[in-house]
Amino acid sequence: MHPDALKRDEVRSALERKGCRRVPLMIRMWIGGDCYDAYGDRLRNFVNTIPEDFLQVGFRAPGGWESPPDYPEYRWAIRDKPDEDETAKGIDSRRFLSKWDYLDEYIEKMPDPIIPDFFDGAIQARKNNPDAFVVGMNFFCFYERLWTIRGMQDLLADFLLEPEKVMRLTNAVRDFHLKVIKGYGTAKVDAIYTSDDMGTQESLFFSPEVFRKFIKPAYAALIEEAHSYNMQFWLHTCGNVTSIMEDLIEIGLDVIHPIQPYAMDAKATVKAFGGRITFMPGIDVQHLLPHCSKEEVVKGTKELIDTFLQPGGGMIFSLSNAIHTDVPCENIEAFMQTAYDYGVEVCSKSK
Repeated sequence: MHPDALKRDEVRSALERKGCRRVPLMIRMWIGGDCYDAYGDRLRNFVNTIPEDFLQVGFRAPGGWESPPDYPEYRWAIRDKPDEDETAKGIDSRRFLSKWDYLDEYIEKMPDPIIPDFFDGAIQARKNNPDAFVVGMNFFCFYERLWTIRGMQDLLADFLLEPEKVMRLTNAVRDFHLKVIKGYGTAKVDAIYTSDDMGTQESLFFSPEVFRKFIKPAYAALIEEAHSYNMQFWLHTCGNVTSIMEDLIEIGLDVIHPIQPYAMDAKATVKAFGGRITFMPGIDVQHLLPHCSKEEVVKGTKELIDTFLQPGGGMIFSLSNAIHTDVPCENIEAFMQTAYDYGVEVCSKSK
């Protein structure tokens, strides 16, 4: 960890809006490997000068179509050869469960992540870094996981046409994630970070009523379980999810990312929900970083912090999604340096 990285208790204080000496930073995971290939030591050396305040750990996740050789049943597919050539389709059209006739078998063969060595890395990271805020990663939670199982188009129809079957499948996926939480809880990580891209640029993929019927109760169970281990629960969800923000706060979501630029109104979001949830706002990767000047990037970075920083903290500085080589190296340097420097400045003034 960087010598100026925030300590575990400092991060928790900032996220719980109880005081912060600097805006916490979670940036490196969003810098694409092609950036390092293109910009070389200039980028690598610069990135190492900026503290990253979260130590990310993983577990051994199931395969998709292919299972690991030492655990042949540990995958999301239940057949080696699908009924149709699913592997040739786009990811949003593939179906691990091509027919509802197979639902009982599918649930019976759901992958089990509670294998002793699957969380060894997380356990060791916690032991080696007692003062770090450790985040356990577990992407593709409910909507994302369900559509990889059924296909996106079919799932959206299933919500209306096959509600009982969807509920059974959702609960089985919930039980998988509960086991992941148990694994991370045993490892004593500080937060679990999952993903569920439920929004388009304008609205949810489905109605808020569908969310409240199928997905909200499942999330409530995961959040309650995480909190029982004193872990925070974080959610990445792209798109406009304004219509379910109250629901997410109601069930105890701790951190939400990225409040996507051009999809959600940042100032309106903070006005409506600030003080009740911690934001991990993402700097704009669609326009600001790739197409604007260094000076504009500095200004935009400061505006992001000014918008989302609440009394006592309440924000993590991040990116709205991954960046690649359409972003000039000088713009990467500009937003990272500004996020650090200005994050120190505004917090010191608020004391």
